[in-house]
Parts: sequence; structure tokens; C-alpha cells
Amino acid sequence: MQRTLLITIDFPPMFGGVANYWANLCRYLPSDSLVVLAPEYDNSLDFDIKQNYLIYRKNFLSNSRWVWPKWLPLLYHAYKVVRSEKIKKIIVAHLLPVGTVTYVIKKFLGIPYLVSVHGLDVAYSGASKRKKRLSKTILKNADKIIANSAYTQGLLAEKYSDCPEANIIYPCPSASCQNINQERIEELRQKYNLQNKKVLLTVGRLVERKGHDKVIEALPNILRQVPSVVYLIVGNGENYKKLKQLVEKNSLQDRVLFFTDVLDSELPYFYCLADVFIMPSRRLDDGDIEGFGIVYLEANCYAKPAIAGRSGGAVEAVEHNVTGLLVDPMSVNEIAQAVISLFRNEKRAQELGERGRNRVNLRFHWAKQAEKLRKLLI
Repeated sequence: MQRTLLITIDFPPMFGGVANYWANLCRYLPSDSLVVLAPEYDNSLDFDIKQNYLIYRKNFLSNSRWVWPKWLPLLYHAYKVVRSEKIKKIIVAHLLPVGTVTYVIKKFLGIPYLVSVHGLDVAYSGASKRKKRLSKTILKNADKIIANSAYTQGLLAEKYSDCPEANIIYPCPSASCQNINQERIEELRQKYNLQNKKVLLTVGRLVERKGHDKVIEALPNILRQVPSVVYLIVGNGENYKKLKQLVEKNSLQDRVLFFTDVLDSELPYFYCLADVFIMPSRRLDDGDIEGFGIVYLEANCYAKPAIAGRSGGAVEAVEHNVTGLLVDPMSVNEIAQAVISLFRNEKRAQELGERGRNRVNLRFHWAKQAEKLRKLLI
């Protein structure tokens, strides 16, 4: 692997899918050949000192009205790191604005770059003629392109047909079933009165496309068939108040529990508490869509069947009738029937969950995905 610089706006200690994706891939790349340029956060040092590769922290975008374009500080910092660290290749973690910076650097220094796309960035790249034209230039001049799923690969080919074909490097679950404290599980079960309950779980940001609202709307139908269901929602986000109001509107306060500040170390216990995982993500009118959906695989790690929306990259994360079920994400009735069918047929639910765990163990390892990336950087 040639000496490589990853430039990313999202990186730990920041939370999120892109940050998690790159932090895990970096763990398995040759540390002496990797340099990361990422934004500064209050607790960045706590994360950085634990890594075995070099991390530069800088302010990427200017807040001054006298500086245009706003990404000029990023260009300055990236140029300095490229020269001082003798960088031979650059990984672009965000099509815009990072891709613009690396395109300029390539023009001046001749350093090739790889572009990583995740679905939403491709959808939003056509928000204006200027952005689409710029995105096309960046992609056409890329040495290689990386996509997080076949869906994103296809979306890219549809929008930018004359650009290089993307190589798929999948996100992988970081969940571990080891060292699970059974006493802690029982403690949580008693604390939230989950004894003898059927537990439905969603883990994800509280945003419209994740489909929490449709699950809540389906609950009255589910409860008529399976009265012991309790729905746990783990995550936080802009839709929190709206979802709380929807719960109250349907008189489900004792059936829907929100957990907005769960630590990563506590998340495994919620998967263990669950009987069925559900996140019926859907495509929004503005193009916002689930590029893949790592949480489905995390649920499978704990042998839990997963219900996903038949939309975007979720159809790759969940194999219908193999590791879980795919539903119309806008159909409250279809969502309800999928949940009811798994709660009523425990044997089938267990089989789907076990198949899911086996599939994750066989295919979705960070080390394997990082090796695919390393070969692209030779």
C-alpha cells in the first residue's frame, strides 16, 4: 500500500455511519502507510492517542464572510499534509467538498485519488447544475471509486454513466456477542418491565426515513394479535418530539419506550433483550435513502431476525426469508403482518436470526473489507 491520506469530515469521536465506516477500515490498514486528516472536536485527543496511525486535526471550513469558497482552509491543510508526509494517494470520504479539494491537488501535484460514496451523497450531488457538473468532474478524474453497497454502485452508474465503475466495500457490524453480562440483561428486563414480553427493537437516528413512525402506527394492529409486544426505540434525532406525539396520539405510552442516550457499551444488551429487530427505512422525496443499513447486520450478530423496508441498500443487508423480512416501508398493514408472523412463529424467527448470524460471520468482516481497500491502494 502506497502512503495514503484519508480526508474525511466524519471521523470519531463524531458518531455516524461514515465515521464508523472509516474508523473501522483504518484499524485494518497498514498503520505506517496511513495518514488521516479530520476535523477537530473537543475530545478528539482521547480517540487519537489510542490509534496506531497518524491523525491530523484541523478546521476544514471557514466561517468568515471574506473567505470564499469556504473549503479554502481544507485545501491549505491538505496541501501541507500531502507535502510533509510525502503522500502518494488520497482517499476522498465525501464527494463534496472534499472531492473538490483533492481534484485541485491532483491538478497541481498529480496525486491520484479514490472517491468513497455512500448513497445519500450521490443523491444530493444533483441538487443543482453546478454541483452535478462539479461532481461529474471529480468522479471522472478519480483513480478509483468505492461504494458501500451494490445499490449505491447502481445509483452512481445511473447518474454518472461515463465515470469509472465503483468497487464495493461493505460496512460491517462492530457488535460482539462476547463478554455479555447476563445479570445486566436481567436487570434491564426488570427495570423496564419486559418480563414475559415480546420485544421489538429499532436502533438508529430519529429521522423520517428510518420509519419509526410507521412501526408506531402499526402497533395497534400488532397488539390486537400479540398483546404482549413492547417497542424499544434506541437513538436520538430531529423527529423525537414528533414520534413522542404519535405515541401519545395512539395511547401507546406504556408500549413504546425511548432510549436517547444509550452508550455503545450498553447497546449489545438492547440487542439481547430484543426478539425482533425492525427498521422499515424508506426513500424520501428529496432523495434521502438508506445506502446500506449496518444495524440489520448488528441485529443478526445477536441471532435476531431483521425486518427492513424494501428500499435502497437495505435489500442487501437483509435477505428476504433468509435472514429477515422485507416489507413495503409505506404499508402499515404489511409492517404489522411481518411483525405478527415472527412473534407467532418463534421457530421461524430463530431460524432467520441464526442464518443472519452465519451470514455475517462468513461475509461481513472489517478485515476482509479493508484488504479489498488495501489492494486498491497498491
